[in-house]
Amino acid sequence: MAALARLENAAYAHRLAACYRLLLTYTAGMDSAQRDDWVADNWSAVCAEIAAAQFISLGMASAQLATAKTLHEWFPRIAEVAGQGWVSRRMVEVLVNRTRLMMSEQGRAKVDAEIAARIRGWSDWSLQRLQTEIDYWVDRYEPFALRRTQSKSRGRHVEVTIAPDGSGVAYIEAQVLATDGDALDQRLDALAATVCEHDPRTLDQRRADAVGVIAAGGDRLGCLCDREDCDAAHRSASAVIVHVIAREEALSDDTPVQLDGATRQPEASDSPDSPAMTDPGLLLGHGILPASVVAAKIAPTARLRYIRHPGESPPESRYRPSEALAWFVRARDLTCRFPGCGVPAHACDLDHAVPWPLGPTQASNLRCLCRHHHLVKTFWGWRDRQHPDGRIEWLSPTGQRYRTDAGAALLFPRLCRPTAPVDPAIVRRAETLSPEQKARGLAMPRRKLTRQAARHKDIDTERRANAAVNAARIAKRNQPPPF
Repeated sequence: MAALARLENAAYAHRLAACYRLLLTYTAGMDSAQRDDWVADNWSAVCAEIAAAQFISLGMASAQLATAKTLHEWFPRIAEVAGQGWVSRRMVEVLVNRTRLMMSEQGRAKVDAEIAARIRGWSDWSLQRLQTEIDYWVDRYEPFALRRTQSKSRGRHVEVTIAPDGSGVAYIEAQVLATDGDALDQRLDALAATVCEHDPRTLDQRRADAVGVIAAGGDRLGCLCDREDCDAAHRSASAVIVHVIAREEALSDDTPVQLDGATRQPEASDSPDSPAMTDPGLLLGHGILPASVVAAKIAPTARLRYIRHPGESPPESRYRPSEALAWFVRARDLTCRFPGCGVPAHACDLDHAVPWPLGPTQASNLRCLCRHHHLVKTFWGWRDRQHPDGRIEWLSPTGQRYRTDAGAALLFPRLCRPTAPVDPAIVRRAETLSPEQKARGLAMPRRKLTRQAARHKDIDTERRANAAVNAARIAKRNQPPPF
């Protein structure tokens, strides 16, 4: 077991080393500095390669690259020990976090040497002990770089996680100011009380549904009593759009299910739960929704848009696709089609695989790309070929090959039936276009601050915020003993 743990540690260290080497490759060019203020800069291009290779998000790739860069540029001795398997991923991440404010090259070199000589014995330490030990060496060699533990108020956050089990629910975890928490608690109670006494839901269920009312900008919770004379049955129209894709038969699914009311203990005479009679729907960008939830909770108030397969329809005559074609492409793709990206289709650009005006506006030449990957594809030398069924074959600037399938292939395979192909002569001609011709004269958007400048600004802000506390701590430590 210990040997396997060392292998895992070493594999992680070598993965970080590969990320760092890739960064050096991208920044070695004479003109690399000119791309530092691009929105899709050198860092973005490297992250696109890392994310595609590991099929992870851009955010995870960026965090991994930041860890790799800090480890290899600031702490090369520790990186060497990590490559031997003595340093776990957790230890590396704590090291990078607790030394983030160090600006002195001499101080970093000393911390590197001190920790590299000792870190082999830290594998079984707790998180708190790791932080304390690293903080000790930071404080010794660059005391004003010591990070303060964030107060709870600075740790405010709200996280919404869609349940991965396909149950159709989400979990909300939040840390807010006490006053805001009290206001939210009262607001949920007030909305839960806007229904009549015959509503079948429990108080907890009504409070949970009231969260949706608040998110939609509503002012009352619609009653579910189904009585014609109920004054509370009206549901407020929502200004928030949530996209759900489902088969038409799911809208009227009548699978026996109890979604409201108190939960009762099962009895011996009860029949086991039956499988859904229709296939589930999909909450775009998240996960599946049981057909019973689609029919009972979504369909009654949803605005319906029917998606039709274009078949052998000819290309449209303009650059921007019609609404029907656009929604077909979004429903077929479901997410950004770049390898590893999960940005939902409704938040993506519709990109022409063969650039317009050479490339036609038709389903087999359109795909969803998030704005970031749209820029990476256009300006960083990625090549691809799209097939009539929506498959895309990608070739990265470093020669790596990937394939992404249309997102609807599993749940809605009929949307992935081949559409009219692009004229092969157009495809062959497109292969001769230069990068400048493919970009059609477009310019890369620019950053107000480069990543390095923004990072230095953040570090300086945190150091100044901690300065008074660190100065008082150092002054107290330097006081002569009381004798």
